Amino acid sequence: MKKLWIFAMILICGIVLVGCSSKKDFRGCLSEVTKVYYQGVTGQVEGSISVGQREEPYKIDGKSQKLEDFSLFILDFNQQMEDETIDVKLSVNGVESDFQLFLNPVNHYYMNDLGYSLGQNDEVILTYQDIVVNFYNVSDSFNIDWSEALDIAEENLNLQSLYKDGDFKGECYLKILTEQNDNFQDLFWYFSAVSENGDVMDIVISTDAGEIFVS
Repeated sequence: MKKLWIFAMILICGIVLVGCSSKKDFRGCLSEVTKVYYQGVTGQVEGSISVGQREEPYKIDGKSQKLEDFSLFILDFNQQMEDETIDVKLSVNGVESDFQLFLNPVNHYYMNDLGYSLGQNDEVILTYQDIVVNFYNVSDSFNIDWSEALDIAEENLNLQSLYKDGDFKGECYLKILTEQNDNFQDLFWYFSAVSENGDVMDIVISTDAGEIFVS
């Protein structure tokens, strides 16, 4: 009888643990998270690479899907370009390959995803015609990293309102936001939470000291 009682208790505990492990907090509902951020600037172009994970398919609908690695390249030329695509040479740690960027007609940036996550210390060089862009990991100098940005967002947003029975009912995004000031670019974390019914909570956080600028 004693052995049967112990077995029953173990079985109950196992069921409880399985139930808890199936619950998702907001960190388990990230539809996009940038963890590493590269920048490259020349006299003719400003470039960035956001590295992390994002859902596939990518759809802002309040539901997080399976995450895939990404490295999103963005090139902003100082003159307006009209070509729908441009072909570039991309060198990662000395290994060169052809890469194509696509024009975003809204902001006239050229963009494309590499399809995998670059490392934190990769040597990345992009060449377009006679323009050579060397990219550097500027997120290494952030005082507030991506994980700390999530903590600050949790402390300052009413994310508890999106929980039901301990399960987070929504999806979240953490991206890098840029702001140009007198030839100097400020970088911020931008966190947003989207509920299943479409409500949005967001916050802008300094990468330097964690100050909150917009909420």
